[in-house]
Order: sequence, then C-alpha cells, then structure tokens
Amino acid sequence: MEVPDDDRGRVGLKALGTTWNVTLLVLKPGKGFGKSQSTARIRLGKTGRDLIIVLVVDGTFDYNPAMSTFKKAETLSAVASQTVVEPLDPGDPRYVDLRAGRATTDLRQMQIHLEDQNADENLFGKIAFVGHRGSGKSTELLRLEHELAARFTSVHLYADQDLMNDFDYTDMLLWLAESVAGKFAKDKSLKPLDQGLVDNVGRWFAERTLENVEKVEKEISLEAEAEGQAKVGWFGIGFALLSRLKSMVKGNVERRSTVRQKLRSHGSELVDKVNLLLDNAAETLVQVNRRPDLLVVQDNLDRLPSDVARRLYFDNGDTLKRLRAHFVFTVPIAMILSPWNISNVFENTFSMPMIKPRNRRGSEVKKAIDALVSVLDARLVSDRVFTARTIPRHLARSCGGSVRDLIRLLNYAQLSARAADKSAIDMPAAKEAVRKLRLDYEKLLVPGQAYYPVLARIHQTKQGPLVTPAVTPETVETNRAFLRELLFNGAVLEYNGDECWYDVHPAITEIQAFQDALATLDKPSAAD
Repeated sequence: MEVPDDDRGRVGLKALGTTWNVTLLVLKPGKGFGKSQSTARIRLGKTGRDLIIVLVVDGTFDYNPAMSTFKKAETLSAVASQTVVEPLDPGDPRYVDLRAGRATTDLRQMQIHLEDQNADENLFGKIAFVGHRGSGKSTELLRLEHELAARFTSVHLYADQDLMNDFDYTDMLLWLAESVAGKFAKDKSLKPLDQGLVDNVGRWFAERTLENVEKVEKEISLEAEAEGQAKVGWFGIGFALLSRLKSMVKGNVERRSTVRQKLRSHGSELVDKVNLLLDNAAETLVQVNRRPDLLVVQDNLDRLPSDVARRLYFDNGDTLKRLRAHFVFTVPIAMILSPWNISNVFENTFSMPMIKPRNRRGSEVKKAIDALVSVLDARLVSDRVFTARTIPRHLARSCGGSVRDLIRLLNYAQLSARAADKSAIDMPAAKEAVRKLRLDYEKLLVPGQAYYPVLARIHQTKQGPLVTPAVTPETVETNRAFLRELLFNGAVLEYNGDECWYDVHPAITEIQAFQDALATLDKPSAAD
C-alpha cells in the first residue's frame, strides 16, 4: 500500500485522544539486524481511524522478522530451538547485559578508546580484544558497532573456518580488500568506491598470484553472461578477481600456499594497495556526509591455535598496524601469556573476562549466578521449563561462567528430560547434562596422568601449572605451552577483575581421576 507523499509526516494532532488502529508497513526489507547503516523515510497516513505507518528504505534495512515474533520457549521441544549458539544482533530480545557478572569495565573502556580515535587526525585505533571462546565476544562486538554507528562505519569480517589451522595475514588482507569494496558497492546508503581504483587493486592481486589473468577475466565474464547477471558490470572486474582469489584460497590447499607465498614476497606493496582502498573508503564516506572513520572488526580469530596466532599477531603485527582504518582484532585467550603477551604488540588490549560463578576462595558470587540465570530466563519461561528454580542455578554454577557452555548444558538437559519422557527439566536431567559435559572434557584430557595432576594443582593454587619444578628457560616455556593448551581447549578458565587467577572448569572437577589427583596433593608427603 502506498501513502501519498503529501501525507508524509501528518498525524492529525486534533485526534490525539482517538483510538487508532495502527498498521506498520516495511518496504524493501533486507536481512540481518543491526549490522549496517540504512537510509529510511517515514510516511504517515490515515483513513478514518486507521493510522498507516510506512517505512520506506532507500538502503539496506536491518530488519529481522524473528525479532517481532520471538516467543520464549515454554516446552522442551521449543527449548531445543533456543540452544543454537550464535552471536546476537543488537535488539535481539535474548540479549542480556552481563557486566554485573563480569565485574570489570573493559568493554566500556574499549568503546571510549575507539571514540578517542580520529581518522581526520590520522589516529587509527588498533585494538586486541582477548577472551575465551564462548564468552560472548561476537555478541558484544556487534552491539559495540551498533552503539558507535553514528560515528563509525563498520565492516565485520569472519575468517573462514577452513583456514583456521593455518590462517595467514595475507588471507586477512585479501578478505579485507574484497569486503570493503563489496560493502561500498552493495550498501545503497553508501556509494561504490572508485571503480578504476578497485580494478587496479584487484588486478594487482591477480597479476601477482595467477598465471594467466586474462584467462580468468574471460572465465568471469562468461560465467556472468551464462547466469544472466551483470556481476562484472555492477561491481567491476577488480571486485570479481578478488572474489575469485578468495574462492581459490578457500578451496585448494596447494593453490592457497602458492597465493600466500607470492603475496608475502610483495608484503609492503600489498599493504599499500589495501591502504589505497581504505583511503578511498574514507573519502567516499565524507561524500555521503559521514565521518571518514572506518571500523573493521576481525571476528572469530580467538579460535586460532597458538602457533598460528603467534605468526599472525607477533610475526606480522607491525604489518597489521600499518593499515589506515580502525581495527578490533579478536585474539585467543592463550596470547595473554608471556613471552607472547599480546600487549607487547598492541598497546591497547582489552579483555572479555569470564563471568565468575565463584570467587578465588571458592565462595559463590550471587551477582554472577544471577547474570547467568538471566541468560536462560531471556530464552525460556523458567517456571514451565524447569521443575524448580534451583535447577537453572545449578546449570549456571556448572558452566564455569562460559555462556556457550551454559547453553550447551541447557541443550543436554532438555534432551535428557525428553528422552525420559519428562515434560520439564528436573534435577536428575540437569545432573545428566553436567555428566555429558564432563565426558566431553574427559575426551580432551588424554593421557590423564599428564593432565590431572597439573589441573589439580591449578585448582588448588589458582595459579598457572608447574609441570616441571626446575626453573630453566626450557622448563618455563614447557609450563607456558601447557597452560596455553589448557586455556585454548577451555579446561582452564582465566578470571580477572581486581586480580588475575585461573581455575579448572567445574565439569572437570567431577572427574574421578581429577579428584584422585587432588586428594594426592592434600596428603602429607613422607618427608613431612
């Protein structure tokens, strides 16, 4: 339904006391919520007592119908749909502010630091964002982008899962070049980057990595024609070449190695070419009346193994810091440890602390438990899903403060209850969920005699492991490497606030071999 332009903005002030039937029409809805800017017009019209509100979108509209239709789960089968672990977009009703449970202000400090940066003054923020997997970093980053949308135009990048075990800085720069060019070409609230420049950069990448660029260009054109599309005409051959290179890197290990090697041999020029696109992006933002501050959020690199993260951030950190845009890099929790302390590379490092269900002395932290329970309450009607309010609190204590593991426990519990033909989760089902999580961790800790004595000592001292008591450069590195592994797989959790300390995941403390190792530590030695 169209509302005449002359009705735009007219509400009928004389009828404010009248009861209206309100209809909201959204034209040109896009996908996703809160991830991109949009330009929209509001049109108001009325017929009798019907008020018609039409939202006409000129650009990409961040509209998600699931937001308006979301309903908390009241049955166990409905709970299953709420156990998918995924980042939550701004405005998602399942979002819960967990700052009280984290007991730090690092997230707010990171936002303030970004607001202090200014592309006009050549001040580009380069931030390392550190935290455990499953602590909620992606959700908070999306929320940060949303809150800063008036100041920054953001590009959110996810590294391809297939590249995690050998991710390279050349991959990041290739993805960055293609993503920035694509965002400005596709987002109608912006305008495309300079076509000649994008073609120049795309051909530069192609000429240094492909044996026959003309052949690839011809293939791209033929494919576009065969599909009845004008991809090359819309975005240009440069963008198409960058996209083709991305596909090659993802799909073929041998080709990936060749592309990386060739790009590394042009490392300095590679950064210069990407910077040309970033500079043009800033200029284009000014042309559409936005600030020239481009914020790139490189998400999910907290999954990188330690040796891969070391090469990316420590061997090539200076290269990444040369990029002329604001960046937030997600960093594996293990990179907080010396000698590869990430603060040695990025002066501005902020952490996503794990929620602390218990403090260092082992006492329960009510605020933290309440915060974790509220995560469940936001997804389901607790009085109908659980047989008692003590059950979600039991799950909260058992997750160690990991939001991901909390949802994992919820999933295990609803499956256990349904398998027993129960209509709600009772304590036996909750305990069965913890047992399943315990078994998940047991499978990681093989051989047990290498892990449980170390884990018992960490639990007892709340400090890093002492695998070998002798203090030499070699044994010190052995201890660090062991702790990095335990942090990476989540067996050990790092907590901070007033102080930094470690503890073992609560599910592991229920493993008999761990309890045996802890009892051995508590026994007096023969020398005593």
